[in-house]
Amino acid sequence: MLVACCQNYLGRLGRALDAELRPVEEDVFREQGLPVFFLASGGIAGTFRDVCRCVEGPYILLTTSGWNSLPASMEILAYLHEQGMQGEILHGEPEEVAPRLELLLRLAKARRALRRMRLGVIGETLSLAASRADGLQLQQRFGAQLEMLEVQALIDEYRRGGCPENAFTRELRQSGYDPAELEKALNVYGAVRRMVEAHRLDAVTVRCFDLLGAIGTTGCLALAILNAEGIPAGCEGDTRSLLSMAVLHVLTGEPVFMANPSRLDRQRSEMVFAHCTLPMNMPRGYRLTTHFESGIGVALAADFDAGPVTVFKCDETGRFQVQDGELVESLHLPDLCRTQLRIRLPEGVEGFLTNPIANHQMICKGHWAELIRAFFA
Repeated sequence: MLVACCQNYLGRLGRALDAELRPVEEDVFREQGLPVFFLASGGIAGTFRDVCRCVEGPYILLTTSGWNSLPASMEILAYLHEQGMQGEILHGEPEEVAPRLELLLRLAKARRALRRMRLGVIGETLSLAASRADGLQLQQRFGAQLEMLEVQALIDEYRRGGCPENAFTRELRQSGYDPAELEKALNVYGAVRRMVEAHRLDAVTVRCFDLLGAIGTTGCLALAILNAEGIPAGCEGDTRSLLSMAVLHVLTGEPVFMANPSRLDRQRSEMVFAHCTLPMNMPRGYRLTTHFESGIGVALAADFDAGPVTVFKCDETGRFQVQDGELVESLHLPDLCRTQLRIRLPEGVEGFLTNPIANHQMICKGHWAELIRAFFA
């Protein structure tokens, strides 16, 4: 009877999660990222104590309403706390438990992805005062590694010429924009793409202003394509923004816009964010133009539909700021970077003036603040 009850519980929970749940061998269990212990009955606290250290916590204790499952989980959780370890009891009907377990699985998947990430830095920022992440702290807190590369390596790679042919490059070549300028910008994309592949990078930032004098173009378009391909790519050699882009992307799966907070309105609780690069697959539409500060290169001036967005930033210590907001409209003002978004932030804008995490902010579509807060909890 116990076996039948357990099978019924796991079957219902699996249907609620749209996943197959089954016991696995220790080596598979160790690899799955989130240790979920199904406590089918009482009398197993001693056994748990003997086997739990085969994986790192936090330990998720899945219980049923019978067979002394709940009291066993309470005994185990008390033991974990005594040992300075973290755990959580999941108890209730499978359909009640499923949303919490789904969230925990998502967070574990994101943490695991970050631990394996190599974040490429093609020239760390020299001009930004508070945007350089401490690589050791970053690795200790998130597990990701910074891979430091020279801008000259990118310039040398650019001079070799060429870029991959794909849907994004074909779309750009059909835009009617100046072919010579477009080809230079696409060659930057090709150069960065080859460096990403050669160094096995999962995300990248480029100290892009170095390119202006060296090769007479910018990295705006290259980063726009890479972000659309699912490779978080930031500019200005800003490593704290690179980390923030990686975190937001692995949590949400959404493309991320790295932007300057350019204007704010306290009364309306609104801000205007602007930059010259963003993922090509993020806006409703765009036109090609030049980079704002230099007047050269190829940048995107985009238009978005109104709707929910998230504004986020973190640093390597785990400090973060996040708000769910509403994108009100796209702007095209002459004195700001090319893509401009007016966003309403109901929780207020004062924190950007009193306690900012440097300059750049990360924006993606949808409301994800609750998920992000859970990630950093």
